[in-house]
Amino acid sequence: MALQSEITAGCPSGNVFAESIATALAVRILENYSFTNTNIPESKIELSQQQLQQVIDYINDNLALKLSLETLGSLVHMNSYNFCRWFKQTMGVSPHQYIIQCRIKKAQFLLAHTQLSLVEIALSIGCSSQTNFTVLFRKHMGITPRAYRNQI
Repeated sequence: MALQSEITAGCPSGNVFAESIATALAVRILENYSFTNTNIPESKIELSQQQLQQVIDYINDNLALKLSLETLGSLVHMNSYNFCRWFKQTMGVSPHQYIIQCRIKKAQFLLAHTQLSLVEIALSIGCSSQTNFTVLFRKHMGITPRAYRNQI
């Protein structure tokens, strides 16, 4: 249902959200409908602070791109599933939530400190249109980008 509503809204949250849902769905299907007993012990995945910083820097440097779990995982030589687990374990939020937080923070900065149009800001943070940007910003900030800019 979450994936359907995301698609209906024009995918304002980006690819990482859809990939996260697809991965979770695949794991759930395997757990519930697999004929073999696959009790995989949960193990704590630990990578260095440098590897975490590499992922964070990549995300911040590429907010305008369609970021994927596969790309982010490849930075630290992990598959999408293990990358999601490691990132959430380390950061306390999913990669999707972290990327959205970064996009909103960058949008807030650009709205407050530049005269860029809303379309330019939308494209610079990875939204496909001003409409998607407005939906995403309002969902997380409670007001539209224009209203936010006018408050400052």
